[in-house]
Amino acid sequence: MSRRRPPRPWVGPVTPVDPADLPGPRGLTEEVLREDEGDAGVAPASAAFYWPLLTAERKARIQSVVEARLQSITVVLDRLLDPHNTAAILRTAEGLGLARVHVVAHQAADGIAHRRVTQDAHKWLEVEPHASGAQAARRLRESGFEVWAGHLDRAARLYSELPVDRPVALLFGNEHEGPSPETLAACTGTFRIPMAGFTQSFNVSVGAGIALAHLAGARRRLLGRPGDLSEEARVQLRDRFTLLAAKLARRMKPRP
Repeated sequence: MSRRRPPRPWVGPVTPVDPADLPGPRGLTEEVLREDEGDAGVAPASAAFYWPLLTAERKARIQSVVEARLQSITVVLDRLLDPHNTAAILRTAEGLGLARVHVVAHQAADGIAHRRVTQDAHKWLEVEPHASGAQAARRLRESGFEVWAGHLDRAARLYSELPVDRPVALLFGNEHEGPSPETLAACTGTFRIPMAGFTQSFNVSVGAGIALAHLAGARRRLLGRPGDLSEEARVQLRDRFTLLAAKLARRMKPRP
């Protein structure tokens, strides 16, 4: 029998469990924070209203997470078939402090794929959908990113040699087919993770974790600070986290 951790106070006197320990909400963070989705009969309040209600511990946690957010390192998940791989990479990206990930749903799953991807996204992470890997690569490059696609080609650059002095996005293609030719043509180049054993490659979620952890760490060392958001972006993100936290807490409030 599994043991449950004891509840911790979080916000207000009626909240028995820390919302950070709950599963992520179903859907994009933006959907969770829609103003028209508020509780019936309860007017939406601002982050400034909820912030004083948080415990000092939770305020410090939110602030430290915001300060460590990286927007200059991101990842593109291009038509991954297994939703568990997608969920694992999203959790890894959030745990490494990435501000946003980009997702292209697999067409074979019809309308279900996008829904499954977003409901598994960590509640504190921004997920931006795209119609294709090529579209995602082009848009990222237009916004100043270099986009490097994971590839088994021996001519691909080693992941440890990718630049960290500029914004970089890593693209991971379908588990069986890899990135399409059109997507590869839209990318800056390809990269690979060297293998020391007989296995040809890592599982896509493992490979993403290895490469993203290296890039995020190298980027922070170059910057000399945990994150790279502007002051305005940090304030907006803190407000968003505060509203999301308050919404989760209200959902747990005992009903009369």
